[in-house]
Amino acid sequence: MSRGPSSRKRKLPDSTSPLDSLAEQELVIYNVIGSKQGIVIRLGDLKKEVNVLDNVAKFFLKSLEAKKLIKLAANVHSKIKKHYLAAEFEPSAEITGRAWYTDGKLDTGSINILKDCCLEQIEEIAKTLVLHNEIAEDL
Repeated sequence: MSRGPSSRKRKLPDSTSPLDSLAEQELVIYNVIGSKQGIVIRLGDLKKEVNVLDNVAKFFLKSLEAKKLIKLAANVHSKIKKHYLAAEFEPSAEITGRAWYTDGKLDTGSINILKDCCLEQIEEIAKTLVLHNEIAEDL
């Protein structure tokens, strides 16, 4: 008695999530990074939290980056060390430098424009004060 061709076929997994293909330690690393949400994590802190060797952590971080599950985040306070963040989150304003930084670099163009506007306002206030003092002396 034949069972038919469909009984011999291997069933495909139901989920197509990229997380299904991750190794156990890779998934642990991803979960730790993801649990931080908008807060970045350094390699050293990640190694301590997950308790893995340096080369193992670096290997899985590169793998997760290649799979676009995590990304590097520019930290204006510590530019030398790498900081990681889950791909679905944006880094917090404290990390990116808020409006003063663009792509991790000080936005000197915007700062100069703002500085010029402030100087104009100060000059206007100074002119007004001089005018008020002259009027007060005339009275």
